[in-house]
Amino acid sequence: MADPGVPVPEVLIPHLQRTPSDPRPVVLMTCGLAGAGKTTLVKSVLKYHPQFTRISIDDIIYKAHGIYGIDYPASSSLYDQYMSEANAVYLGTFRKLLAEGKDIAFERSCYAKEDRNEWRKIAEDGGGRIVFVFLRARDKEILWTRICARNAAEKTADSALDISREIFEMYWNGFENPEGEDEIEIEVL
Repeated sequence: MADPGVPVPEVLIPHLQRTPSDPRPVVLMTCGLAGAGKTTLVKSVLKYHPQFTRISIDDIIYKAHGIYGIDYPASSSLYDQYMSEANAVYLGTFRKLLAEGKDIAFERSCYAKEDRNEWRKIAEDGGGRIVFVFLRARDKEILWTRICARNAAEKTADSALDISREIFEMYWNGFENPEGEDEIEIEVL
């Protein structure tokens, strides 16, 4: 469902380049609920700013095991195992790319402030400059409509899991919106 043809939001563009006064690697850190457009944003950034390397849990699982319910059984315990493996790969890849001085498109929901702070610390300790983008959905029905469309579409690595209304409500109610975290806010329409 991610459309890399969508342009990078204007508000974000000046933050994606290194400058002579700040040559640190750029870490584009996404934050948003399922359906907010994290993958679409990251793929757009990659299209227009190819110096970035994308890190995605979904992509790591896909490369190792394939698509949920297609290439391996639709089993939540098996998926949890694969997710745990992927998280270790994600962290290792993130640290390696930082050590190499690469710009990183960091694709995660970052649903909790504690989670965001941990990843921010890793990035900053590794010499990265955070560009923190919050994809804010003020109307949960907009997200639900997007999730339903994704659920109905052909499964890909980026959309392998169907999200039920119950799970979506749990995500919505548990999400901690960033406030005062130097976020660049992009409203989900």
